[in-house]
Amino acid sequence: MTAPDRTWDPIRFHRGTRGFAAFVTIINGLAVLAFGTLVVPGSDLASPLIAWLTIIAIAAGVAHFVAVYGLIRGRRWSGALVAYLAAAGIGASVFAILMIARAGEPVVGASGASSVGFFVWMIGSWLVATRFALKPFRPVATYRPTRVVRVASPIEQALVPMVSPRRFVAVAA
Repeated sequence: MTAPDRTWDPIRFHRGTRGFAAFVTIINGLAVLAFGTLVVPGSDLASPLIAWLTIIAIAAGVAHFVAVYGLIRGRRWSGALVAYLAAAGIGASVFAILMIARAGEPVVGASGASSVGFFVWMIGSWLVATRFALKPFRPVATYRPTRVVRVASPIEQALVPMVSPRRFVAVAA
């Protein structure tokens, strides 16, 4: 019987962080899917725009679930995928907030403040998901014991050949 490997693995020991990021990403994916399949088709936008927004929202929702799978399995690409989805979602949310402020009410069945609150919540949720999705995959510095070396002064450097070749270490400035 062999002993288990107890070495430090930054991905394996961040299960809670990856799990929380997966949970928040699932919530974001469900919100994007619901917005794209339920809210956008009922809005008074032009017909081609509704079709494109629905397709993009469904694709983004599915991409959220792919990122969740990667987070649960501990895949390095999942943190980057969550960050890309968050960047796109934050950009779309800021654009939606600007459209609410400029044109009135693009979201069906909600007041302007509720719509802005939804998009602000989504921005915060994407930021939290990105922070916890990238944490386990950042580079970790490995511990290497260093040897302390005494730096010789210019006078000692001149005397080194006379004293001992191993006693002092000359460092070029």
